[in-house]
Amino acid sequence: MKLTSFFFCIVVILSSCSDTPDAVRSDISITDDGKFYEKAQLIRSVRFENTSYQLYENLVCVAHDTTNKPNRDVSWSTESLSLYKNDILEAEFFKDVLFIDRDFLIESSNSVYVSEIRSDEKMTLLQFDFDFTSAPGYQTVSFLQLQEHNIMQSDICQIAGSFITKNGDIEGVGWSGYFAYELPFNLTEGNEMLHLDFDLLNVQRKNEYYILKIKDGVRFPPNACELDMIIDPFGDTPLATKTVTLVPNTQVTLLLMAVEDPIQSDFYFENWVKINVSGQEGWIENDADLRKIGCLAAG
Repeated sequence: MKLTSFFFCIVVILSSCSDTPDAVRSDISITDDGKFYEKAQLIRSVRFENTSYQLYENLVCVAHDTTNKPNRDVSWSTESLSLYKNDILEAEFFKDVLFIDRDFLIESSNSVYVSEIRSDEKMTLLQFDFDFTSAPGYQTVSFLQLQEHNIMQSDICQIAGSFITKNGDIEGVGWSGYFAYELPFNLTEGNEMLHLDFDLLNVQRKNEYYILKIKDGVRFPPNACELDMIIDPFGDTPLATKTVTLVPNTQVTLLLMAVEDPIQSDFYFENWVKINVSGQEGWIENDADLRKIGCLAAG
């Protein structure tokens, strides 16, 4: 399953311009109208046998009067990234995605962080992590693969939770509002692009539901109460229940979550959660029951 609901197309501006990185890398320069400072900053270099790449971050900030405070700190915002191949401008990335009207730079800004996922003598895979001040709780990333004679990038991918890199692979940790859960992903190549897909081969299915593993699922009820659990909502007797008694020292372990859309956030309103209470397993379905067992809602 592709993350199409969260993908935004990246417009890449190709150029045959022969400007070298040294031509654009300079100390802070002021714009023609005198209102803003601009600079290009080298953030990553990659070299193969006959090819070198330099990645620059194009930054802007509001120009302040430095007459009295020449060393005043300023807040920079990223407007785009420029990739040079053998000192020739090859592509400009994320110009549309990172756009902020310069009149609003005092109130908001964008940042991009670059990390290396894996690298060898033939290939380097980079991850771009976007810091959008308007999207708390979400992580937004994109990927760029560099080779001697080839460049491939991905769409922009967003998740309610976070992406993590483990042994050179990309994994997802989703956030439901009450707990974290595992989201397996697979980065593939196709049609001269990279694609971050939901990895169906590593997810169990029951009927129309995806079964996802819950992380760090131990909870303790805040109060004494009784809890009704569905024994197996996917079996032959989907309405059969069992009742367990909860007290504040009862350990409850959240095991699995069953969802129709694994990428959608706020699952707890309508999806099944499998729990273990003192050796007895069953399923609950709503946020009222989640609060009974000690889950706290958080954004």
